[in-house]
Amino acid sequence: MKIHIKYLLAQMLALVFCFHITKVQSQDKTELKPANITTGVLENGMHYYIMHNENPRGRAAMYFAQNVGSILEEENQRGLAHFLEHMAFNGTEHFKNKEMLEYLEKNGMKFGSEINASTHYDETIYKIHNIPVQNEQLLDSLLLILHDWSGSLTLSEEEIDNERGVVREEWRTRYTAQRKASDSVMNQGLLKGSRYAKRGAIGTMEVINNFEYEELRNYYKKWYRPDLQAVIIVGDIDEKKMEEKVKELFSKIPLKKDRPKRKKYDVKVRDDFTYMNIANNELGGAPSVEYYLRYEVDNSQSSAEIMKNEVKLSMLNSILDHRLSSIAESPTSPVYTARFSSNDFKLPKNIGILKITLQPKKDSLLPALKLAATELKRFYLYGATSKEFDGFKYSKEQRFKSAIKKGGSSNIYHAIEISEAFFNDHPYMDYKESNQYQLDYVKNLKNEDLLKFFRKYYSLNGNVVAILGSDEIQYPSKKEVMNTVTTAKNSQPEPYKEVEVKEKKLFDLELQGGNIISEEHLEGGEATKFILSNGARVWLYERINANEDIVFFKAKSPGGRSQLKEELLASSVYAPVFAEASGLANLNRKELRKSREVMAPGVKINEYEEVLERYVDKNNIENLLKGVHLTFTHPRFDDVIFDVTKQPLENMNSMLQARTQSTLSDSLQMAIANYSPREVHLNEELLNELSMEDMETVYRDRIKNAADFKFVFMGNLDREKFIPLIKKYIGSIPGNDSIENIIDHNLRPKKGIEKVHMVREMQTPQTTVSIYITEELKYNETNKLAINIIEQLLTKRYMERIREEEGGTYGVRVKGDLKYIPEDHFTLTINFNCNPDKADKLVEIVYEELDALSNNIDPAEFIEIKANLKKEINDEKTNTRNYFEKVIASIETNSSISDNEEDLQRLEAITPEDIKQVAKKINKDPRIVEGILMPEKEKI
Repeated sequence: MKIHIKYLLAQMLALVFCFHITKVQSQDKTELKPANITTGVLENGMHYYIMHNENPRGRAAMYFAQNVGSILEEENQRGLAHFLEHMAFNGTEHFKNKEMLEYLEKNGMKFGSEINASTHYDETIYKIHNIPVQNEQLLDSLLLILHDWSGSLTLSEEEIDNERGVVREEWRTRYTAQRKASDSVMNQGLLKGSRYAKRGAIGTMEVINNFEYEELRNYYKKWYRPDLQAVIIVGDIDEKKMEEKVKELFSKIPLKKDRPKRKKYDVKVRDDFTYMNIANNELGGAPSVEYYLRYEVDNSQSSAEIMKNEVKLSMLNSILDHRLSSIAESPTSPVYTARFSSNDFKLPKNIGILKITLQPKKDSLLPALKLAATELKRFYLYGATSKEFDGFKYSKEQRFKSAIKKGGSSNIYHAIEISEAFFNDHPYMDYKESNQYQLDYVKNLKNEDLLKFFRKYYSLNGNVVAILGSDEIQYPSKKEVMNTVTTAKNSQPEPYKEVEVKEKKLFDLELQGGNIISEEHLEGGEATKFILSNGARVWLYERINANEDIVFFKAKSPGGRSQLKEELLASSVYAPVFAEASGLANLNRKELRKSREVMAPGVKINEYEEVLERYVDKNNIENLLKGVHLTFTHPRFDDVIFDVTKQPLENMNSMLQARTQSTLSDSLQMAIANYSPREVHLNEELLNELSMEDMETVYRDRIKNAADFKFVFMGNLDREKFIPLIKKYIGSIPGNDSIENIIDHNLRPKKGIEKVHMVREMQTPQTTVSIYITEELKYNETNKLAINIIEQLLTKRYMERIREEEGGTYGVRVKGDLKYIPEDHFTLTINFNCNPDKADKLVEIVYEELDALSNNIDPAEFIEIKANLKKEINDEKTNTRNYFEKVIASIETNSSISDNEEDLQRLEAITPEDIKQVAKKINKDPRIVEGILMPEKEKI
């Protein structure tokens, strides 16, 4: 009977709505449907979501989502949710100690990039990416890992104590001046008065250092349980078969009857206005002003309502960000930059923000704040202009159309979105239908709808203003700030008038063009090399992915700064920056952006080469070629932009000088360059030496001779159309026979160990270790592979010894490279932050493990790394950007391009003995710069 009454009520409501049928927007015609995936809830409350997806093919992602985060901690547990996340990789029922990571890495999966986890206020997510689905046994083992995460962590006392050191070093590494400032804004401003303000994921070191073992175990047993968990599997798998496995394995996990309720918390936006000035000398640079409008989010909204709001927020974000950026570009603006954003993924889900971030000009803190507050009031009164609204509406429509045409997304994207659906207790909506729904909605969205939406959030209630900078700045008082904001709110600004940048026509190019004097079809028929009458050499390569329309372009010439006199080096570093800020030919920067006739390439003047590069849609190839021609023949250097372009560099220099680590990095660079006067890095002296005249002189000297450049294009281009274009535009660039070479100024460390040890006062005491090793090594594909393997072997060894056994660091970053400029040589860098008390011992371990590779390669580790590299090589099959870089290297080194099959054969052939031989070359009298930055003893 109840069902019948509901049915009648529904019919009556339907009749009422019929009177308004002509006003119904078309998004109501598109039914918002849940995705057609396999999902369910087991008897123990465990949710599962299983989705077949072939992006990429042969791969899958597994997520284990926990509706548990730091918000559930008691005061004496702060940091335990995050600590448990760490412990999930340190021993479970079926994988003792580090066996889990060892097993996964043996199957070609990397900890960090493919195996990881994260803890937030309200949730914890464990992630395994890029799983090869052909390995059935691996899939079963991964399900067992997810099962163990649910409730079978070992939590041994030894591993807990080891992990305390790792978490301490994570805190030490991340708790920079910038992090302290952002935490202050978050906790004392945005989350003020709520439980969230004292529940940051990292917790307190007092708790981490002293919690009892049972405290962690009790927290785990209390909150890690199936009714708060979800298994999420997305990839190239059989849904039904996977569902059977999930049911069989996860149904066995018991659910306690006396479990506590998972309480929800919120953040209340009160009427008070919050002003914060956060002064810290280590922030350095120009101050920044952050202005927040806060609002409470209604988490009871349906999926459709959420999507509508997201569309409007996205439109609002785009319009206001563009408007503020345009205002900041005005010479009379009180700010260098102004940006608007409506997203902050660090916030709890029930609080939202609209945020303006400004970088004021000198002595313009209050004028900057006035600008922000005035523009918010202006938008409140008038909303977007028709031009703004229509332009960004069209952009959103195109984005949704593109997504609909695409039909789906990656495994990772879907896994993340499914996780969010689980946390929000919503069904996961179909990708295509969701985008169609949003497209229909945005098509019918009116400017007044967006204005009405913004007006809901515009208020002084709960606003937060934060000014961040050094303690040398004169900060305004709260009264001054409040008066500035209140005055702006009570003002009646005029409607916004966008500065019209008219589309300016590029001057007529009267080009003589050139001829092709030789044409060579290269190996395999996939590439052609042309030599033009001006000496320019042009290569055209076909793309390896024929379905893409992007064309990659790069032009390189030997010489770079090595050809310049010392007095011009400072100008050479930033000449491309000032040229780009000026525009090109008869078009200034704004006119160039608006132009539909020309697209300028990016330009770099490096130590040993000049580089032009850009990628464009193949339909814009002629515009790019015009840009390439004009970069050589008509670069632009406008005196009017000198000061406004220089100021951000001065701010950056001020910020870097305030950071303790910058002292070490500058000193390291000098030692690596053997203290040559030719070593150039950003500092006050360099900035004082900059002149527009010198920068133009350097630029025109370095970018002038077409015959000295190799022009390389890769894309699905019509040869019959491409050839006349290169003859016209590249063939018209001046060229002569004065081909340059690199001048080797011996910018390399001296033999032996050069120690750069420094002591500085620090707010958060930590030691920074940065070791640079180099020496000659022949450039070839086998040696490149060997250096790559050595990098990964050292990463594994350092993680085990320095991070896990010693608890001395959060992570060691190892990077190996093989280069051919200015001569064949390898570089190896080892960087980490650590506990000052352990620094000496950890540095010893660095050299011990490197030296050990000359005599012993662990067979198991070698096999694991080869398995991982094999997976990487297979994953790179369709990576056109990576292939393009291979093309460039082959041209530069006059060698063949190594294809996927050759890479696999080389990997299969390499042996531990090969690695030992390369390691011996590395360890035989190398050039080493050992940088160590330590805190003052009394500060430790």
